[in-house]
Amino acid sequence: MGRDPLLDRALARLLSPRLGHAPSRWPETLYLHLRERAAAAGQSEAEYVERVGQAGEAAPLAMLLDAATIGHTAAYRHPEQFERLRRAIAGAGLAGRRPGPLRIWCAGCSTGEEAYSAAECAEAAGVDAAVLGTDVNPVAIAVARSGLLPQRSAVGAPLPAAWAGRVPEALRRRVRFEVASLTAAQPALGAGPFDVIFCRNVLIYFEREQVPRLLARLAAELVPGGYLILSPAEGILPLPPELGRGPAPGWLQLAEGTAAAESAPPSRRAQGAVAAEGAPPSRRAQGAVAAESAPSSRRAPGAAAAESAPAQAPNVEEAARLLSAGRAAEAEQVLSGLLNADPEHLEGWFLLGEALLVRGERAQARAAFLRALRCSTGGARGVDAEALRRAAARRAEALRDPR
Repeated sequence: MGRDPLLDRALARLLSPRLGHAPSRWPETLYLHLRERAAAAGQSEAEYVERVGQAGEAAPLAMLLDAATIGHTAAYRHPEQFERLRRAIAGAGLAGRRPGPLRIWCAGCSTGEEAYSAAECAEAAGVDAAVLGTDVNPVAIAVARSGLLPQRSAVGAPLPAAWAGRVPEALRRRVRFEVASLTAAQPALGAGPFDVIFCRNVLIYFEREQVPRLLARLAAELVPGGYLILSPAEGILPLPPELGRGPAPGWLQLAEGTAAAESAPPSRRAQGAVAAEGAPPSRRAQGAVAAESAPSSRRAPGAAAAESAPAQAPNVEEAARLLSAGRAAEAEQVLSGLLNADPEHLEGWFLLGEALLVRGERAQARAAFLRALRCSTGGARGVDAEALRRAAARRAEALRDPR
């Protein structure tokens, strides 16, 4: 579909301040929604957007935000992270530090599956928890509050059987949902500080230069020693000094000595269920060894001790072998380590897109392919860099509207 510069400028004026960022390309669903609504109003798409902005009507604006956002989520998404959290909660890390409820914030919660998963973890452990879910999309928040969740099959596990039809009322009472932007002055609406913050599959849509500031804002909402959990692919993003990398990709921790926003209430802990993800095999690009040594990541206090064997530099060939064997989750972890050491690794970004695509993470896969296109071809090792870039461009185009 051709693009109208007037329409794109009108969309940027209306939606970018509310989203907190300006997408390089709006989703096709937004243009389709606009075409339908503008035709019904007898206006051009640009005129319709201007009218919505001037009228300030909540419902049309909410529908535009819904069409402009990619609410790709599922119950127990990245189940290995819930299992790691369960172990951290059951051990000496967070458990028993303070009386009162565990506080969890799910930033960018979409229709609420992640927040309900976190609350169910706490319930299964017999732990009192207060869970906050926030998202910029008011339509998604309305769905989350209703507990009438859409059935999804592409990502993570299916909805738990107990949630079929509607999330049980007892579980819904443990979670509060609010409309809020991550870039707002008070993104957590004063509900913190938190023991655990989930912010997964959100930061990858922001420019890399914005990420440290957003992470610092999230860190300010954590209690000392609290966890910030990103998606594994986002574990390669640059960090502010107060956050340290934990024992797995995407797992961050606020240093114990860091001052919290205020003294945190209670904390007792959550338990997560794990569903092992079976990833279908993938036949994909082959890379050469990344021979350079990876700088050691600063690990947060309380993180698991490194194994006694010397650590090897992340290897793109190893990731390619894992991916070909259908072990996409393991390939993603290897590639996250590789890209943390070398953020301009063209083959690494391409293979990360492939691994994410195998796992059903279409929106993140597209972001990885687009990131590959920004890498210099000069450092490519043992591959046809231009051919790889052309392949990345084709995949990104095919995933243009990843919903």
